Amino acid sequence: MLALEQEKGLTTASNRKILVYVDGTGKDVKVLEAAAKMAIEEGAELVIMTVLKKVNRVPDEFIKFVNSERFTDPPQYLYYQYLGRAVLEPYVAVLRNMNVPYEVQIEFGDKKERIEAVAKSIKPYRVVMSVNGGTRRQFFGLPLFRAEGGLKLDCPITLIP
Repeated sequence: MLALEQEKGLTTASNRKILVYVDGTGKDVKVLEAAAKMAIEEGAELVIMTVLKKVNRVPDEFIKFVNSERFTDPPQYLYYQYLGRAVLEPYVAVLRNMNVPYEVQIEFGDKKERIEAVAKSIKPYRVVMSVNGGTRRQFFGLPLFRAEGGLKLDCPITLIP
């Protein structure tokens, strides 16, 4: 599945990208700020993404609203777009305040699969995510990333505690 929505913030001459995964928890602000500092120092652009769980059925109230407003897009698309924007808006505001170039990716489905697909598509030189975003403590307390078998990426993952 392709990205549900893409949005570009400030533009940059650099094609270097840092992929930042956020899930909407309060701890993600720390991850985003660390990634933004990396982007500023390295002259890169951030691609901030979230992955929403797939729902079996869009709420009836939302479908009624979409139909009453006569949107041309299907209700399921608009539902995920609405949820994704709600999750990402606080992070986008932080990036705007820090004057960091960014791009937004709203995805839905399997987290591991979508992160890998976006990384393959945009070819970031680094992925930044929270230690809590799919880690298990193993080998005497060292945090190792494991997201349902581990992410298969062509770039390093920077974990922020």
